[in-house]
Amino acid sequence: MIKMIDILESRQNLPAAGEVLYSSIKEAIQKNDKLSIDMEGVTSLPSILLNVSIGRIIDEDGVNTLKQYVSFVNITQQQAMRLRDYLNRYEQA
Repeated sequence: MIKMIDILESRQNLPAAGEVLYSSIKEAIQKNDKLSIDMEGVTSLPSILLNVSIGRIIDEDGVNTLKQYVSFVNITQQQAMRLRDYLNRYEQA
C-alpha cells in the first residue's frame, strides 16, 4: 500500500508526484501485484497529477488493467466521483 499524501508531500510539484505514482502502479503491473492507494488526508486530485500517472497507465496498458491492479482505500465520496469522472472522460477521448 502506498499513501498518496506521502507522494504529494515528498515532491516539489504535481507532475513529479504523478511520476512517482505512475512508477508505483507500473511496477505493480509488471510484478503482477495489486496496489492499494491510501487516500487519507488528500484534499484534491488535480488533472495534472492524474494525467501524468493514471492517464499514462491507461494509454499504455488500458483502463481494464488499471482497474485490475489498482484499488483505493480511505477514499471519500468526492474523490471516488472525481476518479470515476476522470476515467469516464478519458475512455471517451
